[in-house]
Amino acid sequence: MSKGPTHTKHGITRRRMLQGVGATGVIAVSGCLGGDTDAPIDVRLEVNSDNDDRVQMVDLIASSLEETGYFDVEIEDYEWNDYTARVMDPEYAENGYVPCIGLSGTFNPESFCNALHHSENHGQCCNLNGIDDPELDGMMDDARYGTDVVEDTDLRRERYDEIWEYLAEERYSSITHFDLVASVMTTDVHGFSTYPFSESLFSYGLYAPQDEQVMWIDESAHPDDTDLSDLEEGGTLRIGAAENPDSFDPPYSTDTTSTMVQEFVFESLVRSDVDGNLYPWLAESYDLLEVNDVDRTDYEEYMITVDLNEDGLPETDEQIIVQHPGDDPADGEVRVLTPEEAADAVDDGVFGMQFRYDIREGIEFTNGEELTAEHVVATAERYENSDLSAQTYDSLLHAREVDEYTVDLYAQIPDAEAERELPGLAIHSLEQADLDGDEEVLDPREDTEPIGTGPYVFDEMSDEQYVEYVRNEDYWVTDHGVDSFEWFDGPADFPDGPVIDRLELEIVPDNSTRSGALQDDEVDITYGLNTEDLDGYDDSEDYVVDAIEAGGYEYIQYPMNVEPWDDDRLRQAVNHLIPRESIVENVLNGWARPAWTDLPELAEENGTTDAAALEDDIRPYNEHDPDAAEALIEEVIEDYDLD
Repeated sequence: MSKGPTHTKHGITRRRMLQGVGATGVIAVSGCLGGDTDAPIDVRLEVNSDNDDRVQMVDLIASSLEETGYFDVEIEDYEWNDYTARVMDPEYAENGYVPCIGLSGTFNPESFCNALHHSENHGQCCNLNGIDDPELDGMMDDARYGTDVVEDTDLRRERYDEIWEYLAEERYSSITHFDLVASVMTTDVHGFSTYPFSESLFSYGLYAPQDEQVMWIDESAHPDDTDLSDLEEGGTLRIGAAENPDSFDPPYSTDTTSTMVQEFVFESLVRSDVDGNLYPWLAESYDLLEVNDVDRTDYEEYMITVDLNEDGLPETDEQIIVQHPGDDPADGEVRVLTPEEAADAVDDGVFGMQFRYDIREGIEFTNGEELTAEHVVATAERYENSDLSAQTYDSLLHAREVDEYTVDLYAQIPDAEAERELPGLAIHSLEQADLDGDEEVLDPREDTEPIGTGPYVFDEMSDEQYVEYVRNEDYWVTDHGVDSFEWFDGPADFPDGPVIDRLELEIVPDNSTRSGALQDDEVDITYGLNTEDLDGYDDSEDYVVDAIEAGGYEYIQYPMNVEPWDDDRLRQAVNHLIPRESIVENVLNGWARPAWTDLPELAEENGTTDAAALEDDIRPYNEHDPDAAEALIEEVIEDYDLD
């Protein structure tokens, strides 16, 4: 038998990742952290305890800081669900702590700057420390919104280049490295290919005709020796899941594991291939009907005035679609556009973009409801004031039923990313679209099993132990046939739906324990293992390792609203003390790429005019440079009298 590959067909290899990674930046781990010292600056780093690689990375960063003699570092770790709840709390920004966490973005460049740094994302994903920079907000909006960037992709790229430069100078967050999504499986798993976003890892791997992707179970042959003609139906796929799903409710969850379990059940109007191209899915087709040169001030006559509470937030229970950009919160009130007024604006032809989606007829939810335009509208309404409202209503203005199988989605203003962002809703059944998300959550632990149109049906769950699904025998793709997709040009023997009968997700948060479960034949496939274990699997003929550079990264974020972190010199100094090459080589064993910019490879097409030139320009800001750090820190100490 031949050994499993170290890379996928997409050509991302460890050897390529390690090019340029040498001894520069490698440091010895110092002794105790957080002890009694005379260091003038106290730092508290926080991390989730169940990610060994991330914990080691934080240890390495802490050691680098303490070796300068300027920092007394304390490290606190938390279990994953407790940690995410902690850092997503808007009050977390007041603590002055430095969290370490990961981001999974999209194919759009905005997700790699906006999520971390736009003020509207504080308390959602993933502005953890209350970053509020009106100039930066404006720059991010200008790179995404307006007819100029919708019509001129080169201008859009130029504006994103300005954002990366600005972020490098201000350094609100330090991006450490771009992850690889590495799937490890036994040789019983055939046909699997890794997707660059871990939340879609298995929904994509099980069945994605847009990439002619399907997986199956076969215990009699090695996957190197089989192809689609050897496909076998049936069987059970046992997945080693890295975390317990926090929620089965799409608008009320932000972590990747929750999205992973939701995607077996819920689907959207469109789907993406591994290169980011969009394909109609629940929608049979879609078109951009109209683009209007409007900005948010054009909604002024439709807005209502609301008071601000003591925290400076509008006092309304309605979803705020648009807040007037010219209002001063110091006045104690602001003008806002809510869903009712948004509908009035659309009636009068005031909107940025109009997309029309023709829904496939005959698609049924697992409760027997037939999918119609009404379901899309009801779903959009359920996203109002949800945990994903900021990411949804940064673009969406209004959803409107045209007829039974036609729905229009309107963007507030011209949006270069609207084609991907507007139809991203996980479409709900009407039976569940009226759940309020607070007292009525969509979760089997609360006796509400998720209902969707997807290829699998929720079967049973034991909290923090396992989640199980069975194949949807009435799946609409199986009924319609893959040839019903106008865009499908794959082989005639490509199946009309996934072929694996049952999914069993074993919840094993500890990476080493999950690795042991794979070796003990308790699971067939897993991900997120400690990188020190990946080489061994890669060298074994009994396992296959399939890896691709992720659409995400690891980062730490500075509490820029707390002294002395409000001084960009301190943030720049700490950034120069992050040993990115050492993290990749010594902690991650080469299964990653140092982040010299904030932009992953998969988002480079629309996110920069020249990726190589951008790296040359930004890399000096991010090099491990203790001398440059020391000079900056001395200035901060003197100005803040920290001796």
